[in-house]
Amino acid sequence: MQPLHGCVTVGLPPEPVPGVAALERWADSGHDRDGLVGLDRNERLAPLPDWFIAQLRARLTSALASTYPGPAALYDELRASLRLPREALLVTPGTDAAIRAVYLAFVRPGDRVVRLDPTYAMVPVYSRMFEAREHAVGYDDELRLEVDALLAAVEPGVRLVMLANPNQPTGTAIDAVVLSELERRCADVGALLVLDEAYEAFALETALPLVERSDNVLILRSFSKAAGLAGLRVGFAAGAPAVVRALSNVRAAGEVNALALEAARLVVAHPEVVGDYVRLVEEGRRVLEERLDALGLEPLPSRTNFVNVRLPAEHAPAEVAARLRDRGYIVRGPFEHACLARCIRITLGPPALMASFCTELEDIVGAAA
Repeated sequence: MQPLHGCVTVGLPPEPVPGVAALERWADSGHDRDGLVGLDRNERLAPLPDWFIAQLRARLTSALASTYPGPAALYDELRASLRLPREALLVTPGTDAAIRAVYLAFVRPGDRVVRLDPTYAMVPVYSRMFEAREHAVGYDDELRLEVDALLAAVEPGVRLVMLANPNQPTGTAIDAVVLSELERRCADVGALLVLDEAYEAFALETALPLVERSDNVLILRSFSKAAGLAGLRVGFAAGAPAVVRALSNVRAAGEVNALALEAARLVVAHPEVVGDYVRLVEEGRRVLEERLDALGLEPLPSRTNFVNVRLPAEHAPAEVAARLRDRGYIVRGPFEHACLARCIRITLGPPALMASFCTELEDIVGAAA
């Protein structure tokens, strides 16, 4: 190593901690998406209402930008909306940050974590980062969860049960009876049950009532999906005060920006922003499923704003995805997990968008037949 400025010898930087050194992740530039319709990230695919943007713009003052964010007003509105005490809530920069806070606060090297397989990609990343020992519970070829295996996995020594419900990328949800049994087993063994409900608005079902009766349940919610605030990064966690206090202890100062707080306040005050979009997605789902059925393609059941489509043997998912991209649409696939073999995943949106997409898909599938 050459001396710096001719006088100081520069050594190697310190090695990262083992959990981080074992990871290999790539930065997202975003430039390769310019001009394409993203049907791969489960984002909101219809614009937010004009009145919503106008009100948000009116709140973007110089003072809002130049002073540190204060979440008190959002806490008051969440408390009233969810009927939970303030000490049971923590505003976070999306559910991803909340999951990371859970690992920071509760998971030590060697601790056992139960998760679904496949699931939200950041869960195994955090398990590796924090050197947890994972027990992954999978699905069969029809996307049926191995429920008995999941319940049996919650045994003494388990520290965390981290479940996306509905799950991504499968689109499936865990039955309320199973969740209640999981909650009981977690309480028995002293594990924390974390339920990531990022897609709750589309599932029309929540485990939030478990928070009121259990100290071992944490619910995570996002404003990214149905609310359409993915670019602002805001969500919240709801759970027992002791659990929320631990998460708060590892948070960054002012980690949710002021504009995101104001946008979330508008969503809470106007639930129709979410409700209207959910109805639009359901209309788009009907269009997509009808067109897929006419093509002889199999849409798998989904409780989310995306649908996995299983392609027949003559249509390779990678080839179909590449040709759709050439026509302006990005979809997810192929997948490495057996339960999603031969699938592409399509984010649902308004009926007109789904119809346009299906026209391109029909052309590709017909040409390949």
